[in-house]
Amino acid sequence: MSAGLPLLIALVPLAIVLVVVVKPFYPWNTRTVPARMLGGGIGVLFAASVLPPLGWLAAMGLAWWWVRGFHLATGGVLWPTAAMGIWLGLQAPGWAHHWALAFLLAGGVFQTLLVSLNAARVQVLYSGMLAGTIGHRTGVGIYLGLLTPLAFLSPYPWPLITVYVVGLVISRSLVGWVTAAVGLLWVQPHLWGPVVIMVILGAIHRFMKWNEGHPKERICSDAWKARFAVWQGAFRAIQVWPYWFVGRGADSFHVDGRRWTSKGGFSEEYKEAHNDYVEFIYEYGVLGVAGILWLAWYMAPGLRWGDPVTGAMLGFAAASLGNFPVRVAPIVGILLLLVIWLLQRA
Repeated sequence: MSAGLPLLIALVPLAIVLVVVVKPFYPWNTRTVPARMLGGGIGVLFAASVLPPLGWLAAMGLAWWWVRGFHLATGGVLWPTAAMGIWLGLQAPGWAHHWALAFLLAGGVFQTLLVSLNAARVQVLYSGMLAGTIGHRTGVGIYLGLLTPLAFLSPYPWPLITVYVVGLVISRSLVGWVTAAVGLLWVQPHLWGPVVIMVILGAIHRFMKWNEGHPKERICSDAWKARFAVWQGAFRAIQVWPYWFVGRGADSFHVDGRRWTSKGGFSEEYKEAHNDYVEFIYEYGVLGVAGILWLAWYMAPGLRWGDPVTGAMLGFAAASLGNFPVRVAPIVGILLLLVIWLLQRA
């Protein structure tokens, strides 16, 4: 891919011609377009040099910037940034990964301490509502759920998991419980009975509101009905050509979702689909799915039965069914490390 850089530099002055042909009546700027094309093109080339599927996805993000304009710039730099993170992680020495794991596991204890203090109405670091440093009840639940299988990479798995379970109880996150359960079952399948009971109790706790000792039903069905409606709306928006094939553009749901959910009679605006798979298909279409499957093919040799890293990756996959972990930077950081560790084995 390095051979593409001199060619890119030579063709940058003609970038404005290309984008004007694609969208002739858009107010393109002769300074911004070449600058964006040079920076974006270098990002695509670098991503492809790390892993070809990352280059594929980065090219899709850059192409959609041409079509939809500057508000999708963050989607255009997503995959080059991921490629840089993976490349740096693969170059890191073993001791750095060892300490990263130690800090992650200790960080889960710290998050549990913070949510415990918040539950006791002791304000720490921030005067308002705070779910650890993640800032969101479900987010901290998913974070602790991902750490649950990774605790088996340490000499003290069960003391750590006991602490994480306390945090999960306080977070009242059903998605967090499912994340932890999937990872734990992968590592310790013989515990399926207690794990199933744990998830059932977590679900009851999530959808019951304790008021002076009397349980009140929460609006469980309403929450999921709203999500299904969002998912149906997303699929309706891409069922015509060419959107089912190429999607609506990298990072576009964050922009489009607020608009069509506010017009569709929803009780709130949705900037995320609360399902990363639906959101990804909306943004990247069939071509993007092919790119992700290609990336998964590179990681597949690193998957192991009973392995904590594989268990955490499966937990992340489960969490993505009912929430948006790819939008939460601390959780994305764990995902990045999981990808790096799987690629190191492959």
